[in-house]
Amino acid sequence: MTTGHSHPAPTSATPTAKPATTKSASAQRMDWPDIAKGVSILGVVLLHVTLAIPGANETLLAQLNLLLDPLRMPLFFLVSGFFSVKVLNQTFGELFRGRLWFYLIPYLIWTPINLYTYRLEGTIFTGRAPAELEWYAQTMALATNMYWFLYFLILFNVILWATKKLPGWAIVAVVAAPWLFMPAYSEYELLRKTIIYLPLFMIGAYFRPLITRFAEAATKPAAIVFAVVLYVAGLAVNVVADAIRVAENRGATMVWLIHLRDQFADALGGQLTGFDMNHIPSLIIRILSIPAGIVLCVWLSKLGPIASFLKMVGRHTLPIYIGHALGLTLIFGFSLRWRFMKIDNAAESMWYHTNTWMVIAFACAMLGGYLMYLLSKIPVLGWTMVPPRLPESKVVSGGPSDAETTDARIAEAKGLPEPEATSPR
Repeated sequence: MTTGHSHPAPTSATPTAKPATTKSASAQRMDWPDIAKGVSILGVVLLHVTLAIPGANETLLAQLNLLLDPLRMPLFFLVSGFFSVKVLNQTFGELFRGRLWFYLIPYLIWTPINLYTYRLEGTIFTGRAPAELEWYAQTMALATNMYWFLYFLILFNVILWATKKLPGWAIVAVVAAPWLFMPAYSEYELLRKTIIYLPLFMIGAYFRPLITRFAEAATKPAAIVFAVVLYVAGLAVNVVADAIRVAENRGATMVWLIHLRDQFADALGGQLTGFDMNHIPSLIIRILSIPAGIVLCVWLSKLGPIASFLKMVGRHTLPIYIGHALGLTLIFGFSLRWRFMKIDNAAESMWYHTNTWMVIAFACAMLGGYLMYLLSKIPVLGWTMVPPRLPESKVVSGGPSDAETTDARIAEAKGLPEPEATSPR
């Protein structure tokens, strides 16, 4: 889903021992983005599994997954922005041909398929009425579907491209502009996700050098302490935000915080509910958690087989992302859930336990991802995952060509790193 990464090309045409060592060190440092994608996509699959299994939210695995909540999608968007810096040197035609096209086609093809199979499962097994065409159109247009990430990658890349010539203060204003729409449209997920995730994407793009330096220092005590302090601060913000939203104990501090929230809501020009105003602390929590996510991924990169597994998963996020939802519906839902799943954790047989069905559902979801990966290798059918490149424009001297950026997107969709020629410096 995000553009892959590559390692800096050797500085000398004649290979020597010293450049080889330098390149190896760079490769080790730059493992963390793939690991971040791997951790994120596994967390996404686990989240959707807990939604499919009754009582799964009460399991230890689901509770541990909650700790990933401030990191799961934020890491995805941060890494996506991190590898979108080449957008700042492209024309819109190059952006569309080399990037947007490869998000748009899977979204337009696989979202209706996923929506249809999901609704069909409900129609067959629960008697729910079939959805009308208007529901499909609205669900896709407002990104209220399983593949919303692709939708927002298109939107955020366009915003990044549109701000490339703006001064810093204007970019900040653009990122904060969605807040002004909260009074009228705050209940829409399109606005909520833009408010929460657009800043993370833009931080990944515009602060790439700073992020790289932090990742290189992530094993040092100062970086670890810094990350832990910010992560704990994010947890504290989450506790305070929940308390303000519920507002059960009206102590002096709570009254002041609620008043401050209401003043901010008035400044935005409308009456906003506690859910509406929670968009802002949700953003703050995720920004504060990002350094901990980077530190975690850098440390995971040192764990041998675990690192290799997470990198492999991280380099195949697109087929897993698209395929896991279909696996949960077609393999688990149609074949197992409504026919065999009976949950009774008091039963003597492990067959009835929630954890057993979580493992089964997770395996079905990952099998769906693997089948989608195999489909991407089939001629013509694979175009639904990795569409053929559009006609290229003339190469502009001194910058990456459409062919290079397109090769990067094709490589990423197939789970491969970017070609070195297109690696953003």
